[in-house]
Amino acid sequence: MFHFLRHFVVGVAVALLAAMPGCAALEQYAAGVEKPSARVTGASLGGISLTGATMIFDVEVQNPYSVALPLVNLDYALASGGQSFLNGKATLQGSIPAKGSKTLQVPAEVDFARLLEALKGVRAGSVVPYRADIGFAVDAPVVGRLRVPVSREGQLPVPAAPEVSVSSIKWGAVSLSGVSGELKLKVKNTNQFAVDLSKLAFALNLAGHDVATAGVDRAAGFTPGGEQELTIPLSLSTVSLGTSILDVVRGKGSGYTIGGDMNFGTPFGPMNLPFKKSGQTTFSR
Repeated sequence: MFHFLRHFVVGVAVALLAAMPGCAALEQYAAGVEKPSARVTGASLGGISLTGATMIFDVEVQNPYSVALPLVNLDYALASGGQSFLNGKATLQGSIPAKGSKTLQVPAEVDFARLLEALKGVRAGSVVPYRADIGFAVDAPVVGRLRVPVSREGQLPVPAAPEVSVSSIKWGAVSLSGVSGELKLKVKNTNQFAVDLSKLAFALNLAGHDVATAGVDRAAGFTPGGEQELTIPLSLSTVSLGTSILDVVRGKGSGYTIGGDMNFGTPFGPMNLPFKKSGQTTFSR
């Protein structure tokens, strides 16, 4: 019975509007009808790497009508300094409950290569200010399809890999069973934002020998562009590596390759950044 009455009232309203001269009356009526609204309640990074990031916007849509409001589709566009670097569309399903609200998640996949191409002068390691414009298309009663707009401004980091190099290695007593030592590892934050190192995992190769795979769980803070030297214990066994490693250790230095991953805490959320470096290092005792 309720649905019949609602459709009857809507039909009468439309008929009366149609009988009025011109379309000005219809526009006047539509302008007076309360419309849906939206607001961004949160924005976060669902994942970030050296190649891209997933931005997630939480948007609450309010429905002022006494009937459910069907969702049709959404569109979004991201820009920095008026220069667009991402846009997209998606079909939506479901509806906003009558006289209620619903929070929708809008994911946007950002490709950093495309971003750097679109935003001239921006380099890896930068923090990019952005404006996100999001629109939801809904089927509203009487007035028909509407676009409900909402916007959000924020900052997006474009991370750069840390610079890592071996400063030196200090060896202890050398025996046929093996040798222990200390690795001096220089780490530089190449980003324009502070990072906190929480975990480091790496593999070290000396003079063509894979000598160590190690991990460090240690808190270390890095200012933008800041660097620190970390001291990491090493233990090499001739049982697993062979006696040829002793010849390398007894030398004054060797070529090295080191690579791995670093886990960082940042103002934008956690990041896992890979690194790899080759060079020449010296040995001391």
